[in-house]
Amino acid sequence: MKRVMVLVVLAALAVLGTTPQAARAGGFQLNEQGARAMALAFAAASGDGADASTVFYNPAGMTQMKDGLHLMLGLTPLLPQATFTGPTNQNRFATTNMELWAFPLPHAYAVYKVPQSDLAFGLGVFVPFGAGTLWNENWTGRNLSIRTYLQTITINPNVAYALFDKKLSVAAGLTYSIGHAELRQRVPNFGTEPFLNLRGDGTNISWNAAVSVEPVKGLRIGASYRHNINMRYDGNAKFTLDAEGNTPLPAGLNNLFADGPGGTGLNLPFDLRTGISYRFSDQFMMELGIDYVGWSSYDTLRIRFDRLPGAPSRSGEVINPRNYYNTPTFRIGGEYTASETLQLRAGAFYDVVPVEARYTQPILPDANRLAVTAGAGFKLSDNLTLDVSYMFVYGLQREVKGSTFGFDGIYNSWANALAFSFSYRL
Repeated sequence: MKRVMVLVVLAALAVLGTTPQAARAGGFQLNEQGARAMALAFAAASGDGADASTVFYNPAGMTQMKDGLHLMLGLTPLLPQATFTGPTNQNRFATTNMELWAFPLPHAYAVYKVPQSDLAFGLGVFVPFGAGTLWNENWTGRNLSIRTYLQTITINPNVAYALFDKKLSVAAGLTYSIGHAELRQRVPNFGTEPFLNLRGDGTNISWNAAVSVEPVKGLRIGASYRHNINMRYDGNAKFTLDAEGNTPLPAGLNNLFADGPGGTGLNLPFDLRTGISYRFSDQFMMELGIDYVGWSSYDTLRIRFDRLPGAPSRSGEVINPRNYYNTPTFRIGGEYTASETLQLRAGAFYDVVPVEARYTQPILPDANRLAVTAGAGFKLSDNLTLDVSYMFVYGLQREVKGSTFGFDGIYNSWANALAFSFSYRL
């Protein structure tokens, strides 16, 4: 019974205190907030104000946009994939494929550049953390993870102002985030392995600030900071005989595993983006970027249970060290204006994993990542533009030895993503 209780608690720690990243940004961050930026490998923090997605990447760039109202609406279908070989500490080397699961990530922006003024206002709605993983319900790691899902939706109003003939721009904003997390796994037991379904929800208010400067014509330097999202999740644990959660446990089992509430606090990391862009000519521009993400905020996890698994007559708290550390991402992107109606773009980035291999588990098969991107912008009319892009992310193979979860093995991960953004100016 003690072993069962430990495994259940680890699962609860995973769903309420971690978020699945599925081979995209280091940790569990999402950067897919605009098709043009994705084509540039997200090297878009200089604040040049090329489109309304500057609300996310550097809101100071709003002052560089043309007067009037700018609207953007887009979608990024993301398809993460992974394999696991092992458990190697059990002398098993079978390879299991994570099941295909596509995630549509929406983004929407509105920017109003006050006419004949240095003032601009913006509003963004996007998903900065989320996605998930899905494994077969009978695979060898079913007691750690079958289905994991997380979505964090952020609403972000901003104001920006330009100084010194638009050579310097500053911006600030507030963020309101709504989070939802789910996890499904099977609980080891004598013969029957019931399903555990966990769900949690939370909200948070935070802030962001940005700056952009043009020291000489054609050269722009920018930085954008988004503060921690300190989310409090309140959730419920439900034990059933079926994966969908419809068949209750029989007498005896329900005396050990009782449905009930619980929760945790999750301090999602700060995000500091920097970029330097240079326009070599009217046709060609390049940008270099370095992001620095404060993953060290995710160092320890405290989980509370109103009805403790294995001992539902009492409540309790479980403390779990995570030991994430701050990491950078290096980006480069370029844009070529082929004609009045066509722009071509490409880029690449390298993302450093923020956690030691021994903390890796099938809920989040994290690894160092290398990505290539490409895309194009089409001017459909004087006021309407369509941007499209593609990204391939390759996670470098990661071997886990001495797993804190007792699940050594070899992970391989990769992801494909497409992005579409429609922009309209009034």
